[in-house]
Amino acid sequence: MKKSEYVLEPAEIVWNDQNPYSCEYRDIYGQENYVIREKLNVFVKRFAECVKDIPRNSQVTVCELGLGFGINLLLTAEFWTSLPKSSRLNFVSIEKHPVSKPDLKKMLQFLETSNKDQFISNYPMPFKGQHVIWIQENVRVLIVLDDVVSALSNLDAYVDFWFLDGFSPAKNERMWDSQVFKKIRLLSRPGARALTYSSAGKVKLNLEDNGFKTKKERGFGNKKEMLTGYLDGKWLPAELIDKDFTIVGSGLAGLFCAEALRKRNIQPTIIDMGAAGPSFIPQLSVFPLLAKRAEPQYRMSIAASEYMGDAPGFFRSGLTSVPNTESEQKRLREICHLLPDSLISETKSNHFHFPRAGWFSTEIFSKKLDLEKKLLNITELRFDNCWEGYSDNEKVFSSQNLILATGANLELLPDQLEIKKIRGQAISVDTYDLRSILNGVVTIFPTVKGKSVVSGTYQNSSILQISPEDTNLLLEQAETLLGKSLHIQSEWVGLRASTRDRTPIVGQAPKWAALTKTQRVRDVKLFEPGLHYCLAFGSRGATHARLYSEQLVSKILGEPCALGKIEQAILSPARFFIRTRVRL
Repeated sequence: MKKSEYVLEPAEIVWNDQNPYSCEYRDIYGQENYVIREKLNVFVKRFAECVKDIPRNSQVTVCELGLGFGINLLLTAEFWTSLPKSSRLNFVSIEKHPVSKPDLKKMLQFLETSNKDQFISNYPMPFKGQHVIWIQENVRVLIVLDDVVSALSNLDAYVDFWFLDGFSPAKNERMWDSQVFKKIRLLSRPGARALTYSSAGKVKLNLEDNGFKTKKERGFGNKKEMLTGYLDGKWLPAELIDKDFTIVGSGLAGLFCAEALRKRNIQPTIIDMGAAGPSFIPQLSVFPLLAKRAEPQYRMSIAASEYMGDAPGFFRSGLTSVPNTESEQKRLREICHLLPDSLISETKSNHFHFPRAGWFSTEIFSKKLDLEKKLLNITELRFDNCWEGYSDNEKVFSSQNLILATGANLELLPDQLEIKKIRGQAISVDTYDLRSILNGVVTIFPTVKGKSVVSGTYQNSSILQISPEDTNLLLEQAETLLGKSLHIQSEWVGLRASTRDRTPIVGQAPKWAALTKTQRVRDVKLFEPGLHYCLAFGSRGATHARLYSEQLVSKILGEPCALGKIEQAILSPARFFIRTRVRL
């Protein structure tokens, strides 16, 4: 594998008994024989003293510079079990050189916490970007694998406590640079605190130059002193937002938005508009969109694919792509050189295997979620202190927060979103013991109860009618891929919503009239209160919709966002309007 912008260089560790040593920084991960005890005393106990009496329904955000082996994270989360279950811990951890999973397990064998196994099983692969995992019902973790300056610049969060736990300032100057402390200050809530094992003059000066008052305390072990930084103002935890939510749309995006809200103990109202989308097809593919350049949209596609790993109804079967053009073969071969075999490899000539890919069953997921849905035809939306939905002039719902997750119902959406309907068709055929997804001109899914779904036709049409021509195309291509005759069992047709850049629309609705002088998406400041979009996922809904729904909900609720600022701009509902206006 070539060096690539997709993958971070892993930590190179030498072990001295139980003590890990970083070859990159020529420094230890903690005091010899006392790594875990040092973390507990320097960070967790001091944090616990500050938050032990927080009120119910609070949320606290910690940002750690230097994930290492996740010891601070696990110990802090373990302490959190002693607090009211209604309160949430958001733990952000930034790491440039992630440790390997074998090294992680070796270190954590000496740590006893209730959340250790959950953390290890969800520990992200070393792909650059942000990775969301839940290690307890009320502990949400955002691991950012990136250089510290880049990570902080792109982070969308407001932080209560900083755990400054990188290697020593003398050996890791980048992490303790003045530029880092400026970003720390910008991301801090009033009264925020910075905790560190260090008492170096450079650290003290950088804290004070950025508005922190400092105090030296007795250090742990062979460290005589350590620093605490305080911002002015009384620190108070943020309150959890307790508002009602209505989601219009019960397809993939609507279901995943509902799941994200349910994780926060919020019970949304789900409105099923009855439009035929792809969600009812029994098998949907999950694998990342990749390119030779590791641009943000491709890195977040990898993150989205990985976030599907623990979704109910997801089956990691693997997928083999058999491209039918030389250009696509060459493209995938070049991508193979940029990514580890655990993500993609050429297993034989012109056969490219994605071992972490799989398929998703909306039916299994929906049953697990066990949501009540209201079957309504919403014909109009109005706003009068809250959002109201009407069906033929009869008001059928009102809600403070409204998420439109149905791209098939264009009458509810503004023209500025530039959404189009794409007609798709699928069939099922008799198969036997097909265990992996096969992807060529069409996609053939693994055998379930003697049948496999075959999908892959797309037309710019909104006519919901089975096309015999498309059925024949699906059957012929499936027979070519498998090399045998097949018998059709079922047929489906549905509409997908797509955009002109084939990227979903996720975010709060802007006030369109206020955009007339706006040059860039990141400059959008005025939004429609409580109105949000999560739609237009095209053919990649099963891959992307879960993470992007998590992004939307985390943004609405004031949590550290699942996606960074750059990625949010890529998904912005305002992007087409601004691009078109700037070109004029």
